[in-house]
Amino acid sequence: MSRIQHTERTHHSIPSSQYVLPSDELERQRYVTTVSICSYQRYYSRLKLQHEVIRRAFGGALLFPCVRLSGNDQVLDSGTGTGIWLLELAPQLPPTVRLHGVDIITRLFPTTYPSNIKFSVEDVTLLPSSWSNSFTLVHQRLLLAALRKVEWPIAISEMYRVISPGGWIQLCETGSWRAGPFTARFQSLMRTLLDSKGLFMDCYKAMPLMLRNAGFVDVRVEVIQLSLCGAEGSDDRKNMCNVFRGMKTPILNVGGFGFVSSEAEFDALVNGVEDEMEKTASAQKEYFLFCARKPSL
Repeated sequence: MSRIQHTERTHHSIPSSQYVLPSDELERQRYVTTVSICSYQRYYSRLKLQHEVIRRAFGGALLFPCVRLSGNDQVLDSGTGTGIWLLELAPQLPPTVRLHGVDIITRLFPTTYPSNIKFSVEDVTLLPSSWSNSFTLVHQRLLLAALRKVEWPIAISEMYRVISPGGWIQLCETGSWRAGPFTARFQSLMRTLLDSKGLFMDCYKAMPLMLRNAGFVDVRVEVIQLSLCGAEGSDDRKNMCNVFRGMKTPILNVGGFGFVSSEAEFDALVNGVEDEMEKTASAQKEYFLFCARKPSL
């Protein structure tokens, strides 16, 4: 299939990365309303909106109740992006707790942050050997569009390695979502895109087994179903459709996979999804939160 002409977004240029979402300034600053986060000024972005949706879905909590942090504990945030999770977690913890965010590029990292937070470029499938048994908690969320199916067990094993005995892993991924025919069509298109890159759209189904296979115990799963309809579902619906719009370039660069044949068709499909979700009372989306413990020595 030949490339479809369109207005392109900036994506990762790292050869080993199959990430299908943008990493440009629009992704970072999609909504220009300035707000205060942990006394630092930040812009609402798709990632910020996504963070707010997930946080509200789980009752405002950033951590599973079983996770306790104190003293000189260290926390690793894998796939940190803008660092929003760390920025909101920091004021809830003693300043002696050290927080470390990693991602494969620096473009989305914040420029101002507390002194106990550090950001660096790392690959979750190959974390530094010196980090073994270092972190009380490793947190990661929504990397289904980033990690290939073959990389998921590797990444989880690496996170297991760097967690200290008795420490915890906390993961969040999306589950199923439904509304109607427009939504089903885009879901098929998205699955085709992710499959073409070896990504794992249904990683949430395999997560408990992958955690156990890596050596984790006390595996806990919490599932939340959110409405995508009307005012109640506005934020999650907006976030989802902005994610879909962010997939335009990888989809159109390979000719649309037989689902769309022009930029206008792609835009109309996503607009149809958004309208359908807003007007369908049964429109829903699932979030899965996983937590598991590395056995104590």
